[in-house]
Amino acid sequence: MGLKVKLIRAIGYSAALLALLIVTFWLDQSSPSNRIKQLTHTSPIGSPLQLHSTPKVVPSVTFLDQNTNVTEIASFEGRMVLLNLWATWCAPCIKELPALDKLQQALNKNNFVVLVLSLDQGGLAEIVPFWSKLGLSNLDMYIDPSMNSGQILGARGLPTTILISKDGLEIARLEGPAEWDSEELIAHLSELAEAY
Repeated sequence: MGLKVKLIRAIGYSAALLALLIVTFWLDQSSPSNRIKQLTHTSPIGSPLQLHSTPKVVPSVTFLDQNTNVTEIASFEGRMVLLNLWATWCAPCIKELPALDKLQQALNKNNFVVLVLSLDQGGLAEIVPFWSKLGLSNLDMYIDPSMNSGQILGARGLPTTILISKDGLEIARLEGPAEWDSEELIAHLSELAEAY
Protein backbone atom coordinates (compact mmCIF):
# COMPACT_ATOMS: atom_id res chain seq x y z
CA MET A 1 0.00 0.00 0.00
CA GLY A 2 1.37 3.37 -0.98
CA LEU A 3 2.20 6.22 1.31
CA LYS A 4 -0.53 8.32 -0.32
CA VAL A 5 -3.24 5.78 0.53
CA LYS A 6 -2.07 5.51 4.15
CA LEU A 7 -2.02 9.29 4.46
CA ILE A 8 -5.54 9.60 3.00
CA ARG A 9 -6.85 6.92 5.39
CA ALA A 10 -5.21 8.62 8.39
CA ILE A 11 -6.77 11.96 7.42
CA GLY A 12 -10.15 10.24 6.92
CA TYR A 13 -10.00 8.57 10.35
CA SER A 14 -8.94 11.84 11.98
CA ALA A 15 -11.81 13.72 10.34
CA ALA A 16 -14.33 11.07 11.43
CA LEU A 17 -13.03 11.17 15.01
CA LEU A 18 -13.17 14.98 15.05
CA ALA A 19 -16.76 14.91 13.73
CA LEU A 20 -17.72 12.39 16.43
CA LEU A 21 -16.18 14.59 19.14
CA ILE A 22 -18.01 17.69 17.83
CA VAL A 23 -21.39 15.88 17.77
CA THR A 24 -20.81 14.46 21.26
CA PHE A 25 -19.92 17.90 22.64
CA TRP A 26 -22.94 19.51 20.94
CA LEU A 27 -25.34 16.88 22.32
CA ASP A 28 -23.88 17.24 25.81
CA GLN A 29 -24.27 21.04 25.75
CA SER A 30 -27.82 21.07 24.35
CA SER A 31 -29.28 18.35 26.59
CA PRO A 32 -30.41 18.65 30.21
CA SER A 33 -27.59 17.97 32.61
CA ASN A 34 -27.45 14.48 34.07
CA ARG A 35 -26.24 16.02 37.31
CA ILE A 36 -29.71 17.48 37.96
CA LYS A 37 -32.49 14.96 37.55
CA GLN A 38 -36.19 15.73 37.28
CA LEU A 39 -38.27 14.87 40.35
CA THR A 40 -41.88 13.86 39.84
CA HIS A 41 -43.15 12.79 43.26
CA THR A 42 -45.94 14.80 44.89
CA SER A 43 -45.98 16.36 48.33
CA PRO A 44 -47.54 14.57 51.31
CA ILE A 45 -50.82 15.78 52.80
CA GLY A 46 -50.28 18.91 54.87
CA SER A 47 -47.48 21.34 54.39
CA PRO A 48 -44.81 20.05 52.06
CA LEU A 49 -42.28 22.37 53.69
CA GLN A 50 -40.84 20.88 56.83
CA LEU A 51 -38.70 23.35 58.73
CA HIS A 52 -35.07 22.38 59.34
CA SER A 53 -34.27 21.83 63.00
CA THR A 54 -31.38 24.27 62.53
CA PRO A 55 -31.31 26.96 59.81
CA LYS A 56 -28.56 26.52 57.21
CA VAL A 57 -26.28 29.08 55.62
CA VAL A 58 -27.24 29.73 51.99
CA PRO A 59 -24.16 29.72 49.75
CA SER A 60 -23.57 32.84 47.68
CA VAL A 61 -24.89 32.45 44.14
CA THR A 62 -25.21 34.98 41.35
CA PHE A 63 -27.66 34.94 38.47
CA LEU A 64 -29.31 37.33 36.01
CA ASP A 65 -32.59 39.20 36.30
CA GLN A 66 -34.94 39.71 33.35
CA ASN A 67 -32.91 42.76 32.29
CA THR A 68 -29.73 40.62 32.37
CA ASN A 69 -28.36 42.48 35.39
CA VAL A 70 -26.27 40.35 37.74
CA THR A 71 -27.99 39.81 41.07
CA GLU A 72 -27.75 37.47 44.05
CA ILE A 73 -29.93 36.00 46.78
CA ALA A 74 -28.37 38.35 49.35
CA SER A 75 -29.98 41.30 47.53
CA PHE A 76 -33.37 40.07 48.80
CA GLU A 77 -32.31 40.13 52.47
CA GLY A 78 -35.02 41.61 54.68
CA ARG A 79 -37.71 39.66 52.84
CA MET A 80 -38.55 35.97 53.03
CA VAL A 81 -37.62 34.27 49.75
CA LEU A 82 -39.17 31.16 48.27
CA LEU A 83 -36.44 30.21 45.78
CA ASN A 84 -37.72 27.81 43.13
CA LEU A 85 -35.16 26.18 40.80
CA TRP A 86 -36.78 25.10 37.53
CA ALA A 87 -36.19 24.52 33.81
CA THR A 88 -38.31 24.45 30.67
CA TRP A 89 -37.51 20.76 30.10
CA CYS A 90 -38.93 19.84 33.55
CA ALA A 91 -42.67 19.05 33.22
CA PRO A 92 -43.45 19.29 36.99
CA CYS A 93 -41.67 22.66 37.06
CA ILE A 94 -43.82 24.05 34.26
CA LYS A 95 -46.96 22.68 35.89
CA GLU A 96 -46.30 24.50 39.19
CA LEU A 97 -45.35 27.91 37.71
CA PRO A 98 -48.98 29.21 37.62
CA ALA A 99 -49.42 28.21 41.28
CA LEU A 100 -46.20 30.05 42.20
CA ASP A 101 -47.51 33.09 40.30
CA LYS A 102 -50.74 32.97 42.36
CA LEU A 103 -48.73 32.55 45.56
CA GLN A 104 -46.76 35.71 44.82
CA GLN A 105 -50.02 37.54 44.11
CA ALA A 106 -51.45 36.39 47.45
CA LEU A 107 -48.44 37.43 49.55
CA ASN A 108 -47.06 40.95 50.00
CA LYS A 109 -44.02 41.44 47.75
CA ASN A 110 -42.48 43.80 50.31
CA ASN A 111 -42.38 40.95 52.81
CA PHE A 112 -42.24 37.77 50.69
CA VAL A 113 -40.62 37.11 47.29
CA VAL A 114 -41.21 34.10 45.08
CA LEU A 115 -37.94 33.90 43.14
CA VAL A 116 -38.22 31.45 40.26
CA LEU A 117 -34.74 30.82 38.90
CA SER A 118 -34.50 29.14 35.50
CA LEU A 119 -31.55 26.82 34.98
CA ASP A 120 -32.02 26.74 31.20
CA GLN A 121 -28.83 27.08 29.21
CA GLY A 122 -30.67 29.08 26.53
CA GLY A 123 -31.49 31.90 28.98
CA LEU A 124 -34.33 34.34 28.33
CA ALA A 125 -34.87 33.08 24.77
CA GLU A 126 -36.09 29.78 26.23
CA ILE A 127 -38.20 31.06 29.13
CA VAL A 128 -39.98 34.11 27.67
CA PRO A 129 -42.32 31.91 25.57
CA PHE A 130 -43.35 29.99 28.73
CA TRP A 131 -44.12 33.23 30.54
CA SER A 132 -46.40 34.36 27.70
CA LYS A 133 -48.06 30.98 27.22
CA LEU A 134 -48.76 30.53 30.95
CA GLY A 135 -49.85 34.15 31.47
CA LEU A 136 -47.49 34.72 34.40
CA SER A 137 -47.80 38.31 35.63
CA ASN A 138 -46.76 38.34 39.29
CA LEU A 139 -43.34 36.71 39.01
CA ASP A 140 -40.12 38.25 37.77
CA MET A 141 -37.85 36.21 35.51
CA TYR A 142 -34.44 35.16 36.82
CA ILE A 143 -31.99 33.01 34.85
CA ASP A 144 -28.79 31.08 35.40
CA PRO A 145 -27.78 29.66 32.02
CA SER A 146 -24.58 28.28 33.59
CA MET A 147 -26.71 26.07 35.89
CA ASN A 148 -24.14 26.75 38.64
CA SER A 149 -26.81 27.86 41.12
CA GLY A 150 -28.36 24.40 41.19
CA GLN A 151 -25.02 22.79 41.92
CA ILE A 152 -23.92 25.36 44.51
CA LEU A 153 -27.26 25.12 46.33
CA GLY A 154 -27.11 21.31 46.33
CA ALA A 155 -30.18 20.67 44.20
CA ARG A 156 -30.49 16.96 43.54
CA GLY A 157 -33.27 17.41 41.00
CA LEU A 158 -35.87 19.81 39.68
CA PRO A 159 -38.00 21.39 40.84
CA THR A 160 -36.22 22.23 44.08
CA THR A 161 -37.64 24.94 46.31
CA ILE A 162 -35.73 26.54 49.17
CA LEU A 163 -37.35 28.75 51.80
CA ILE A 164 -34.94 31.48 52.91
CA SER A 165 -35.57 33.59 56.02
CA LYS A 166 -35.36 37.39 56.07
CA ASP A 167 -31.83 37.14 57.43
CA GLY A 168 -30.70 34.92 54.55
CA LEU A 169 -30.78 31.44 56.12
CA GLU A 170 -32.31 28.32 54.58
CA ILE A 171 -35.13 27.23 56.88
CA ALA A 172 -36.86 24.62 54.67
CA ARG A 173 -36.40 22.76 51.38
CA LEU A 174 -38.68 20.76 49.11
CA GLU A 175 -37.51 18.53 46.30
CA GLY A 176 -40.40 18.06 43.90
CA PRO A 177 -43.59 19.95 43.07
CA ALA A 178 -46.23 21.35 45.41
CA GLU A 179 -49.63 23.02 45.28
CA TRP A 180 -48.21 26.46 46.07
CA ASP A 181 -51.53 28.25 45.67
CA SER A 182 -53.48 26.10 48.14
CA GLU A 183 -55.13 28.08 50.95
CA GLU A 184 -53.32 26.02 53.59
CA LEU A 185 -49.88 26.54 52.11
CA ILE A 186 -50.45 30.27 51.52
CA ALA A 187 -51.52 30.64 55.17
CA HIS A 188 -48.53 28.59 56.37
CA LEU A 189 -46.06 30.67 54.33
CA SER A 190 -47.68 33.89 55.49
CA GLU A 191 -47.19 32.81 59.12
CA LEU A 192 -43.57 31.84 58.44
CA ALA A 193 -42.92 35.21 56.77
CA GLU A 194 -44.08 36.94 59.94
CA ALA A 195 -42.07 34.65 62.23
CA TYR A 196 -38.79 34.44 60.30
